[in-house]
Amino acid sequence: MAQLCQRQQDLDRLKVRVLIISFSAPAFARAWLEETNAPFSLLLDENRDVYQKYGLERSFLRSWSPKTIWYYLLNWKARPKSKLPDDLNQLGGDYIVDAQGILRFVYPSYEPVDRPSMNQLFSVLESC
Repeated sequence: MAQLCQRQQDLDRLKVRVLIISFSAPAFARAWLEETNAPFSLLLDENRDVYQKYGLERSFLRSWSPKTIWYYLLNWKARPKSKLPDDLNQLGGDYIVDAQGILRFVYPSYEPVDRPSMNQLFSVLESC
């Protein structure tokens, strides 16, 4: 998220609107937005309907892989301070939908720290 926030000028230039979809309760989602200062819109999907429609999985084993645990240890101090009652086994993803509603990029995360690079994302955004 921090890398995407740093590219806000590029997003503005490309006229891209970023939507974050979360299954957190409204109070916790607001706290996360305040703590991260993310300038993006946040949509709540408490029933995880969107998560299911996009095929995002839950996995205990992949959510607690050595790579993920190592990432969390290295970034412990940078974590949001609020105690969010999230499902730590829910995997996320990154998607790019164009102005006509067509999916141009689909990246369901294999594990929590598995995200596309900024180069991958902006390559697709610049071609839309």
